[in-house]
Amino acid sequence: MITKLSHFLSFAFLIAASFQMVCGQIVNYETKVTIADDGKKTTQRTVLIQINSKKENWLSHIELNHNPKQEFKLNYAQILDFKGNTVRKLKKKELITRNDLSNQTFYQDDLVTEFNLYWSEYPYRVEYSYTIKEEEYLYLAWWTPLYNSHVSTINGSLEVNIPSDYSFRINASENLILKESELEGKKVLSWKSTMVKSESRDEIYSPPMEFPNIKIVPEEFKYGVLGKSESWSSFGNWLDQLNKGTDQLTLQEKWTVEKLIDGINNRNEIIKAIYYYLQDQTKYVNVAIDVGGLKSYPASYVYENKYGDCKALTTYMKAMLKSVGIESFYTIVKAGEKNTEIDLDLPSQQFNHVILMIPSEIDTLWLENTSSALPFDYLGTFTQNRHTLAINGEKSQLVKTPALSIDDVLLERSYNFQATDNNEVQIDLDLTLRGKEFEDFRYFISEKDEERQEDEVRMQNGVKDFKVNNWNVVGFNRDSAFLQLSVKGIYSSIIRQIGTFQVINPLRIALPDFEKPNVRKLDVSINFPINKSDKSTYNLQKFIRNEIQVPERINIENKYGLYSTDYSKNGNELIVEEKFTLFVNKISIKEYDDFYEFIDSINNYKKKAAILIK
Repeated sequence: MITKLSHFLSFAFLIAASFQMVCGQIVNYETKVTIADDGKKTTQRTVLIQINSKKENWLSHIELNHNPKQEFKLNYAQILDFKGNTVRKLKKKELITRNDLSNQTFYQDDLVTEFNLYWSEYPYRVEYSYTIKEEEYLYLAWWTPLYNSHVSTINGSLEVNIPSDYSFRINASENLILKESELEGKKVLSWKSTMVKSESRDEIYSPPMEFPNIKIVPEEFKYGVLGKSESWSSFGNWLDQLNKGTDQLTLQEKWTVEKLIDGINNRNEIIKAIYYYLQDQTKYVNVAIDVGGLKSYPASYVYENKYGDCKALTTYMKAMLKSVGIESFYTIVKAGEKNTEIDLDLPSQQFNHVILMIPSEIDTLWLENTSSALPFDYLGTFTQNRHTLAINGEKSQLVKTPALSIDDVLLERSYNFQATDNNEVQIDLDLTLRGKEFEDFRYFISEKDEERQEDEVRMQNGVKDFKVNNWNVVGFNRDSAFLQLSVKGIYSSIIRQIGTFQVINPLRIALPDFEKPNVRKLDVSINFPINKSDKSTYNLQKFIRNEIQVPERINIENKYGLYSTDYSKNGNELIVEEKFTLFVNKISIKEYDDFYEFIDSINNYKKKAAILIK
C-alpha cells in the first residue's frame, strides 16, 4: 500500500548521515498497479528523493509524463527538512502542464506535468505521489527499480493487483523475487529491490544499459482496437487492424504513380522510381497523436501535406506500391545507435520506428522512408541487424534486417604526399566514405549544409594541421552506398631531423580510444564492423641516393579483428599500406584484458614505426 513516508524519515536520515552520502539518492520508489474488474487500470507512484548539495538541485525539478486519454492526478508534493518535518507543500498554481515536444517533433499530444521544489538548506528531501487511470493500455507494468539512470535507488518496489482470472504474460529479471498472495479476491504480485546503482555510459562502445526489470502484458487488450499478445502473429494482427484502411491512394495520386513508372518494366526499377519520388516530394516530421502515436496517418494525409512521420511515410510508400500491384509489409523495428535487443519471448510493443519490407524471389528489399538522403534499398547503421515485426495480419512474423558487412563500412583513404620548394608538403587525398560516415555526409548534402560538410572533411582527412585548400564530391550517384571525395591541401614538412637521420612518421589510422583494463567497468559491444584502409604515397625524389630504412611489416589477426602495415618502393616513391578491422563482437569485461592487449599491441607498433633516411 502506498502511503506517505514521513514516519521513515528520521531513521533514514540517520542512515544517510552514517554513510556520509555525498550524492543525491532515491530513497524510495514505490509503484502500485491495480486492474479493476471492469479492466480499468490505476497506477500510483510515490517517490522520495534526497538532495545533499546545491549541485544536486536538478533532482528537485520533477517531470511526469502522461497523455490526454489518461486521467492524471498529482496527489501531493512536499519538501522535508533533515529532521523529517514538512517545510513546504506544492501549491496547485505551481504546476505546469505542457506538450512533450521532443526532438524533430512537429506535434504530439503526449503531456508533461512539471514542478520545482527547491530548498536552500541541505540535506533536504522531495516527496511526491501521483495517480494515473486509463481504460486502454498495452502494459500492466514495464518497470525497473531504478528511478533515474544517473542516480542510485535505495529502495524500489512494485505491486500489481489483478482479478484472479486475469490472463497475462510476464518476464522478470532473475534477481527480482516474486511474491504472490491473495487480497480481497484479487491476485497480488509484488517485488522489492534494494540499492540499484546508477551506471556511467561514458565508456566507448559500451552496450545498452541493462537494469533489473519486470515486464507484464495482458494477453487480451483493447488499445484502439481489440488485440492479443499470445504470439507475435496475434500482436502483429492487432497493429494491422489498428492501421486498417490507411494504405489507400486517391485517384489523382494513383494517376501520378502510373505516369511516374510509365515505360519501366523491371520490378526493382519501378520500386526505385516510386521510392525516389517519395524522397523528393515529402519531408519527415514526427506527428505523434492519438492511440499513443501507434496508429498511422493515412496515405492521403501525406499526399496532401507532403510530410509525415515514419508510420505515415511508410504507409504512403506501401500504398503507392500497392496501387501498381507490388506487395510490401509495414515493419516495426527498435532503431538506434546502440543495438538494443527486443524481448523475443514477450510479444508486445517494444519498437520505436517503422520501415518497409518488400519480399522478392531473389532478395528482400528494405526501405527507410524517413530519409531524403539514403540510397534505394539501404538501411544503414540505425536499423541494421535488428529483429523486426513484419505486419501481415495473422501471418505477421519476426524478420531480421540485414547486417552490415565488413565491406559495407570500409573507409578508404589514399594520400599522395609531394614536397614543395618551400619545404611544405602538398597533399592529394582520395577519400571513400561508407557506413556511418557515408550516411552523415549524404545527410549534410541533402540539407545543403556546407559548413558541416567541411567539418566532416576536416575530421575524416586524418592529418593534423592539414590546411584544406579545396575539396569536391566525385561522381555523385544517388544509387551508391558510398561517397567519393577529392581533397587537396597543404601540410607542414613531414620530415624531422634527428641526429644523422631524417625521420618520417607515417600517417596512421586512428584507433578507438579504449580505456585501460584497470579503468574499464563495462562490456564492449561492437554492433557493426569498423573497417579502415589507408594508402600513403611519399615522393622521395630528393632522397633517391640516400639509404632509406623502413619498419618491419606487421600482420595481426585474431577473434577481435586484424591489423596490418606493409611497405613497398616504386621508383622514387615509398608506399605505406595500413589496414585495421574490428569484427562485430560482444566482449565481456572478463576478457577485456585480452581485447585491450590486441589494441595496445597495435598502438605500441605505431609508436615505434618510423621511416629513417640516413
